[in-house]
Amino acid sequence: MIILEAPFSNEKFHFVKTLEDIKNSPNNATLIFKYCDSSLELYSFCQRNNIPYGVYVSSIKEQIFVSSLNAKYIFTDIIENAKKFQEVANEYLLDTKVIFLALSLDEIEKIAPLGIDGIKIKEQRWQELTSPQHKRRSS
Repeated sequence: MIILEAPFSNEKFHFVKTLEDIKNSPNNATLIFKYCDSSLELYSFCQRNNIPYGVYVSSIKEQIFVSSLNAKYIFTDIIENAKKFQEVANEYLLDTKVIFLALSLDEIEKIAPLGIDGIKIKEQRWQELTSPQHKRRSS
């Protein structure tokens, strides 16, 4: 299981929405997006330029799209979605890792038996990304 927290990982994450954000991001960071159909070109830009990125997704369609564009991670904070996404990832041998956004690392007890690839603590900036009032309209 991947644990995207210190001391297990020193990976840095940088939240982005635009091409300008990508261009101004730190070189050593994994970029984080909230899924939006209109951002597919940004994911493709990351793929073409070998920029590691992850996307907060809410459907299998979104998972398949970003996995096809070589996303490093997909994120969800809904355990049922994590299980569903992991089943799809296993069935299609996707390289994109499914990461559950948890309130604490104690939730490993819940997700490990489900075979979820990894866990990350849902810090304040992640809560803003996943909260209902910040959801973008579907394109």
